[in-house]
Parts: sequence; structure tokens; C-alpha cells
Amino acid sequence: MTQVLFVTAECAPFIKAGGLGDVAASLPGAIRNCNVRVLMPYYSCLHDDRADFRFFAAFYVDFEGGHRRVRIYHGELDGVSYYLLQAPDYFTCNTPYEGDCGVETRRFAFFACALMAVMPALGYQPDIIHLNDWHTGPIAAMIYYRRMHDSFFAKMRTVFTIHNLRYQGVCDRNYMQYCTRLPDEVFNSGGMAWYDWTANPMRCGLYYADRITTVSERYAEEIQQPEFGEGLDSLLRDRREVVSGIINGLDYKVFSPETDRYLNVHYSAETVREGKAYYKERLQQEFNLPVDKGAFLAASISRLTDQKGIDLIAQTAERLISRGAQIVITGDGDGDHTRIVDDLGRRFPGRIAAYPVFNESFSRTLYAAADALLMPSRFEPCGLSQLIAMRYGSVPVVRRTGGLRDTVLPYGENTGLGFVFDDYTPDAFDQAFAEAERLYHQDRRAWDALVQRDMHADFSWDASARRYEALYNALVAEAAQAQTGGL
Repeated sequence: MTQVLFVTAECAPFIKAGGLGDVAASLPGAIRNCNVRVLMPYYSCLHDDRADFRFFAAFYVDFEGGHRRVRIYHGELDGVSYYLLQAPDYFTCNTPYEGDCGVETRRFAFFACALMAVMPALGYQPDIIHLNDWHTGPIAAMIYYRRMHDSFFAKMRTVFTIHNLRYQGVCDRNYMQYCTRLPDEVFNSGGMAWYDWTANPMRCGLYYADRITTVSERYAEEIQQPEFGEGLDSLLRDRREVVSGIINGLDYKVFSPETDRYLNVHYSAETVREGKAYYKERLQQEFNLPVDKGAFLAASISRLTDQKGIDLIAQTAERLISRGAQIVITGDGDGDHTRIVDDLGRRFPGRIAAYPVFNESFSRTLYAAADALLMPSRFEPCGLSQLIAMRYGSVPVVRRTGGLRDTVLPYGENTGLGFVFDDYTPDAFDQAFAEAERLYHQDRRAWDALVQRDMHADFSWDASARRYEALYNALVAEAAQAQTGGL
């Protein structure tokens, strides 16, 4: 059986900052025909009450001119094995990503070096190292060079998954080379080379990995074009033969209104109207919105950044609520967009409720309460919010881009899953919103049928997990053939 080590900077329920945390929580367990284990940092802010992590081993890592002690902890949850690397000097934090380039560079450069040192101590030899986003990019180069002269790594192959190409971890070149001790060529002309004497860990992962995946088929195409390529489109086109898009799935054991541990009243597709009426009234009361079970309640549940179309919501807000809609916006993000959301709440009390923080329990309640979910994204690698919303009977209103295009089929009579628009303009967004609102008020039978299609749509991990299994096994076969001189 193929042995896979899934390396990630975050993993729910232990620590989650975004979609990567949800993917890391569900994909390893969905892969049935390979042995997948997860390795991640043991942050001081990590929640470990759902797994019994026990001391496994201790070792030293050469880093920043000294020997740094690292302790490995091991535990299991839902049949998946986890290894956590504890090093208080590097993983003491309130959140994995603190917005400080220097802190994050140091943290994840150490993580890369620690991983390379710890692998022989895990007691098994991975065939595949599955790396995720820029935090793990240097590891692809380390394995590339190490397998040339170290038998432990000789047959090891790497898969690098892009969850969001915008975040690349660009940092000081000299410091990154000092930390990782990678050869000069990596920084001069190889994968880490970037502008103005900087290093680019995301580019490093894309350059040295044996296979590159991203989280939807459409996004895999988009990032090979300048508009979405974030400066890396040329490299991705050069490597297009090893690039593929595999859509993210949803763990229906975690995200289901019938069993959700965050909901005190559960509902199914058969009782969705009653369930939503309960949560809508509760939410309206909590945020001083007019209590009206017939009001069209729309939700935005996302990071507050320019990617997510918060500016489109702000520009159309007055038009949206003029027709009677209520809007609730929640999520955390950068200061500018947090201020935009706060301002909307102040300008339109009783119509727009602003809750600019991320709270898992509240987000589940909002999915349960909302009639529609707003995702007018500039770009969207995959998106999980629209998949969660559909499962909870909230109809997505989305821009046709990336994973939103792959998952939300446009509404038509007796077909489709949501309302979509193409142009990134206030008018296009407002038109899609108005179409959803009109159907809700004027043809409730058609609206209820749409909700039923959404709740019964299958976006589980099954098909995507099989594609990852095939990818892993193909790489193992290639490695074996190379070892026997077949390549």
C-alpha cells in the first residue's frame, strides 16, 4: 500500500485559518487505498481536546547556527494518524499566520528543516510527500536534492497542492538560504529565485515538485494565464504536463444540518423550511433585524479580503436592501475590509448586520438561517462555503470563476444549483441577487425545488479521493521504474 505523508500548516479541528484546514481535516481520511498520515506544527494555540496526543520522540534540528530541540507527538482521530512537531521557540503563537513576513518565514523554514530531520524517526518510509501551499514549498527542493545521495529519500516523490496562489511567502533571500542551506542555484536561477533579491517559497514548490495539483479544474486553467497567475503563470505553463485540478470535497459527517454539533435544532431536506425559520428568527432577534420569516436573508461568510468581493457587496448594499433583503456579513480579514463591513453595519442598521470575526459556531448557525449565500469573488480556487451552504439549504449567488464555476451550475427551470454572474461589476452582481430574490418571493415552489437540489447534490470527497489515489500510485510506479533503469 502506498505510504503518504500529508504535510500542512493547519488542520481542523486542531487549528484552522481557512480552507486548507478543512481539506487537511477531510482528504486524508477519505483516501481508502493508501495509508495517509498527517504531519503539522504543534502550535501553542492548537486545540487538541479531540485527540490524545502522546510523546513519540525527541530530536535536534540544525537551524540558525544551533541545535534546536523538537519533540514529536503522535495521536489518532477518526482513523487517521497525526504527527505534531513541538518547538516552543518557533510555534508559540496566537495564530499560524500572524501577518509578519519575518515571523512566518522563520516559522515555516524551521518547519521544513524539522520535517527533513524527523522523517527517518517516524518509523516508516513515505513514498509520497503531499505538500500544501507556500509554507511547505522549500521541502520540495530539499527532497529533490536529498534523494540524489540519500537512499532514504531516493524513491520519495512529491505532490504540491496550490490552495491559493496569491499567498506566496516571499521573503529575504539571504535569510531563507541561511535557514534552509539549499544550494546557490536554487536562489540564483532555480525555484526560489524571485525579484529584488527575494525568495519565493510558493514558486519553489511549483518548480521542484513531481506533480502539481490545485483545488478545481477551472482554477488549474486560470492560473496558467496572466490575469490569475500571480506572476507564476509562465512557470505553470512550462510545467502544464504535471499540473491538474482536483476539486475539493466536503466532509458530510462534519457539515450536515442533520447532525451538526454546533446546531441545537437539526433539520433535513424534508424539514428545511421549519429549520430555517427557527434559525432565521433567532438570528434576526440577535442582530436587531426585523423579525420576519418571509424576509430574504442573505449571508456572506468568508475572509474579508479583496479576493472575496466585499467591495461589490458594499457598492450594491443600498440597492440590495431597498427591495427588502436582510444581509449578515461575518469573517475575519484585513483592516481595510473589516472597516468596510463595520461601516455597512453602521450605515444600514436593521438591514445589514456586521460581525467581522470568524466564529465556527456562529457560521454554522448562519448557514442554517440564510436563504442565500453571497460569494461574488474576484477569483476562487475552489471555495468550500458554497458547498457548505448548499448542504444547509442556502442557495449560492456567485461569480462564475474558478471552483465556483465548477460547482454552482446556473439556475434554470428545474435545473441548476444557484445564481451566477460573469462580469466583476456591481450591476452584474445586483442582477444575480435580484434574480434569486425574485424567485424566492414570486415562485416559492421553484425556490423550494432549488433548495432540494442543493441539499441532495453530492460534493463528497469520494471521486476526488480516487483521483488522488491514482496520482499517488502513478508516482510510485514511476519511481520504481526509474530505480530499475526504466527511465
